[in-house]
Amino acid sequence: MRKLIAAFSIAVLAGIGVAQAGCPSPTDKFVLYPPDFAFYPENLIKAYKEALKENEELKAKLQKCQEELALLKAKEAELKQRYGELSSEVQRLRQQIAEIEALQRRLAELQREAQGKLSTCEEMLRRWQSLPKSYVVKKGDTLWGIASKDYIYGDPWQWPLIYKANRDKIHNPHLIFPKQNLKIPRDITCKDIIEARREALRTPPPPGVKPKKVGPVKAEEVPQTATDYFLCKGCRK
Repeated sequence: MRKLIAAFSIAVLAGIGVAQAGCPSPTDKFVLYPPDFAFYPENLIKAYKEALKENEELKAKLQKCQEELALLKAKEAELKQRYGELSSEVQRLRQQIAEIEALQRRLAELQREAQGKLSTCEEMLRRWQSLPKSYVVKKGDTLWGIASKDYIYGDPWQWPLIYKANRDKIHNPHLIFPKQNLKIPRDITCKDIIEARREALRTPPPPGVKPKKVGPVKAEEVPQTATDYFLCKGCRK
């Protein structure tokens, strides 16, 4: 480009010098001999026009590149936004996965605990089913003492259950006799146990008998005895 400008300047100066000397007009063809190139004036104009055309083409290409750059920047901004949204979503999913895994571990622990409790309940159920359904009175026995035995009810305050089941044999709850074969009711409910306790609390024991207290003496508060572990589980506070 600098060569074109230099050539154009030389041509202008040469044309001015020729006109002043009375030489032919500048429109006539003549040759310039600068140090590094030589051409006719029309070639210079042609080169200038080509340079203008090339410049316009380059400007068009530049504008196109700028438009493409703007589109790419917009795409970059969109991708960054999506990346941020996806990163937040990934973080949320990771948190959910961690929560689910923690829940699975807790469920596994609860399953092991439930299995252990089930085994314990099965054992207690077998023991419950093996408990006697009758009892032969021995010398010195009382209904309080019989009810307090572990293999009967394990609770002296449940003696009214035996009394009600054997009214045909027992007329006075304070008076039973050796060799009497008493029924031990097992088909009872939590309500039956609570009512028996209420009655026992209203009825004093026979003279000289001090029944062993097992658990709370309030009728509604049921201790975990062999009798009511299953029957009254839902009644406990």
